[in-house]
Amino acid sequence: MVDLDFLLDTAATLIRIPSWNGDESAAQRAVAEIMSGIGLKTDEWTIDLPRVQGHPAASWEIDRKEALGLVGTLEGDGSGPTLILNGHVDVVPPGDEHLWTYPPFEPVVEDGRLYGRGSLDMKAQIAAGLAALKAVSDSGVTQTGSVRLQSVIGEEDGGIGTLATILHGGGADGAIVMEPTALTIAPVQAGCINFRLRVAGHAAHGAVRDEGVSAFEKAFHIYAAVQALEALRNEGQEADPMFASYPTPFPISIGTMAGGDWASSVPDHLAMEGRLGIRPDESPDAARVEFEAAVAEAANADDFLRDHPPVVEWWGGRFLPSQTPLDHALVRSLSASVREELDTDAVLQGVTFGADAGLLQHVGNTPVVLFGAGDIRRAHRPDEFVEIDQLETMARTLARTIVRFCGEA
Repeated sequence: MVDLDFLLDTAATLIRIPSWNGDESAAQRAVAEIMSGIGLKTDEWTIDLPRVQGHPAASWEIDRKEALGLVGTLEGDGSGPTLILNGHVDVVPPGDEHLWTYPPFEPVVEDGRLYGRGSLDMKAQIAAGLAALKAVSDSGVTQTGSVRLQSVIGEEDGGIGTLATILHGGGADGAIVMEPTALTIAPVQAGCINFRLRVAGHAAHGAVRDEGVSAFEKAFHIYAAVQALEALRNEGQEADPMFASYPTPFPISIGTMAGGDWASSVPDHLAMEGRLGIRPDESPDAARVEFEAAVAEAANADDFLRDHPPVVEWWGGRFLPSQTPLDHALVRSLSASVREELDTDAVLQGVTFGADAGLLQHVGNTPVVLFGAGDIRRAHRPDEFVEIDQLETMARTLARTIVRFCGEA
């Protein structure tokens, strides 16, 4: 039996703690206290950031003064498989708080929804994982395998917390990343990498703009090539049942654009920053090569850019793709638990957002799926919320999966 009051109280406790821009330690300490309170064996440590940042898979955008690792374990008798539940305590900035109906760090329950920054992405999911572990522990069931709940920092800017946790404690026989998937099972996750495109121009007084070369105009020429590459990379992807519901499963999105120095000058520089989606079957290196080639080809077709080629830089957050066979024991166990809980067959589909699943697969050598309550489309925006009935279903489904995957002694 899942304790819904415990789940909601835990979620509210975590939402009240602002944990963005690298200030995640207070949230980690709160989770550690909750873990200890429900009888989990708790391992809390200070992450050696320079060591972890030296790993080839490391990526980050925020410079942190402190980072805490945290794992709570419900131990079995040692004879069965080990399952990881993974969730992150960091959240994106709240933005303009005047755009929120309720203050972002004051959780509110209204019309069956839990509102607040992190309610969906993904403090309430951590609470659901803890509620599942509490339910299994309270039931008195003895497991052959163990469950490790990894509470991690730094997911939003590249996954440094999950990488540190893998390096600290290794992988497992299976992992569930508790991202919001609206209770569908995602055995496939796309990856993504950040890029910066620097485009040159030639400065001149705005009164004689035809004597200069606008970096803005040249940037739009490059942007058209990027759009064409996006269409090419997504051609035929509708045939993949894992991504059939996404018109553009592997988008190339420009998120920022800045350039020029003065309103009455022809701009001689512009930088565009964006995100390149990576297919599950390709490496980040291959995606980089294809992107750089498309930019170079477009530049070569322009008289000015041929002699002043754009510069492509790769920076910040990087999320590796992941893929687990549909017949893997983890997928089968979770699917059976969903079927029992919802009295309908589980829906399996891929997700296009970046998450820590790729690190667990490629660095931790762990088969991984994503599963959680709520619609990712509600994340990273004002009035973030998650449905309470989905949270309860998620916790109950995770409890069933723990017993099924790890085994009863």
